[in-house]
Amino acid sequence: MDGRFDCCRYEPSLEELLADDVMAPVLRSAGFDAQGFRDMMAETARRIDRGAPREGDKRGC
Repeated sequence: MDGRFDCCRYEPSLEELLADDVMAPVLRSAGFDAQGFRDMMAETARRIDRGAPREGDKRGC
């Protein structure tokens, strides 16, 4: 792949995304604030690591 193309890609961190002015109203519309979103992401990561089914997921029955 062209090296120039690779150097132009940038993936912001979660903190950078949450610091963006556009994110506050987006999170609010989803019922979150920045800390609530961080907490939800951490809980989701824990569930994935454990392989635990989500609440209401019929696979765990």
